[in-house]
Amino acid sequence: MDPDRPASYQPVQRGTNGGITKLGLLAAGAAGAFIGLSFVLVGFFTTKCTYDVALKQLLVIPVATFAGLIGSLIDSLLGATLQFSGFCSVRKKVVSKPGPTVKKISGLRILDNNAVNLVSILLTSILTSIVCTYIF
Repeated sequence: MDPDRPASYQPVQRGTNGGITKLGLLAAGAAGAFIGLSFVLVGFFTTKCTYDVALKQLLVIPVATFAGLIGSLIDSLLGATLQFSGFCSVRKKVVSKPGPTVKKISGLRILDNNAVNLVSILLTSILTSIVCTYIF
């Protein structure tokens, strides 16, 4: 399954920053759901609360699933636009730094992979916090 560019759904080479696959999105959602379910199960077994509060805690599962999906998409969008990707004709692989043997695939050279991860975590946390203020 080859990755696609997030905004245009044009196919890109494996290893290109910002590429997404259906399997990757499914994994991101499943990971979020697992984290939400873990939170709920630990809460049910370690705390005592009223039935209505306990029932409301079940909403953490879809919120965490949403956070996993949105976080993955934000990361891909930032990687596709603000992180350089190029193909090295000598090494025959996708690289993240320009050079004389590197042909640009996409992205600007504004963020590196660590900065993309940091910004996507911050944006996902802010968005999830806003969603939670309306739910909880």
